[in-house]
Amino acid sequence: MIQYIWVLGATGYVGKHVVLELLDRFQGDPKVQIVAVGNQSIDAEVMERTHFLMMPLGEIGPKWMERYPPSILFHCARMAGSSSSARNRAAKLGEKANRKLKTALESLPKPPMVVYCSGTLMYGNSTKPIFEGTAENPIAYARAYERAERPWKEGSKKLDIRIAYPAWIFGKGSWFEAFYAKPGILEGTTQIIGDGNAVMNLVHVEDVAGQLVHIATHGIHSERYNIFGNSEITQGQFAAHVAKCLGSELQALPEDALLKKFGRTVSEALTSSIVLATKHQEWKDSYTLKHPDWETMVDEICAAYLRKS
Repeated sequence: MIQYIWVLGATGYVGKHVVLELLDRFQGDPKVQIVAVGNQSIDAEVMERTHFLMMPLGEIGPKWMERYPPSILFHCARMAGSSSSARNRAAKLGEKANRKLKTALESLPKPPMVVYCSGTLMYGNSTKPIFEGTAENPIAYARAYERAERPWKEGSKKLDIRIAYPAWIFGKGSWFEAFYAKPGILEGTTQIIGDGNAVMNLVHVEDVAGQLVHIATHGIHSERYNIFGNSEITQGQFAAHVAKCLGSELQALPEDALLKKFGRTVSEALTSSIVLATKHQEWKDSYTLKHPDWETMVDEICAAYLRKS
């Protein structure tokens, strides 16, 4: 009997790496097949190596679940917006789409496990270690997107819903490219934001994907998991190392200047300080990080950008 593993947001930043992680783990096994659901962007490798469906989150209908009955569904899809009002509209639409999807999954003869990818901005700022189950206090982008996640966080009597909270997801693209790589290469500057003391915990996007799959294979029914790397560092330490790698000049960017330049949402995200811990230490110890050293990880990504410049 074929096991179908679904990935929503399969051409996105995290979702694509989940697809690649699954393909790597199950390559050559005809009894495990990947159903990748993407929207807006297309990725040739994902299309060629999976059952690829191109559709918005709100249009995933029962006919596809009947054709490819999911045993596990990784949910890495999020309706996005480029402004506060757009994000609020997206969150409202996202909640509607997620409720529809949840109802459809609960109606299946064999409801699947759902691994939902949230984020640590949901916790808000904290100088004390945050464990799974801590009350959420969303900041920055999470303030809007919290609404879209409600259906999954409300739980289910029929679905095994496991929620993941990744820390600072590091890799090519995303926030690192916009706020560090491009300014460092094109303008020759890397900024220490505020006092530089905000706590960061970097985790490579490949290890986010690996730990999401590890939640499915080694996790506990309907539990929550913090996903993070080995080392806590400060934003100042991070900026200094990036500047060294790129050969750029360190500059101070006070919080008031950051707020004026980027607005409240971006400012809250870039100055967030979230100290992570886990009550699932045995689970975490049973996963081997592919990128355990943050400095080496930053070196490799910076080198990749420099080769392209």
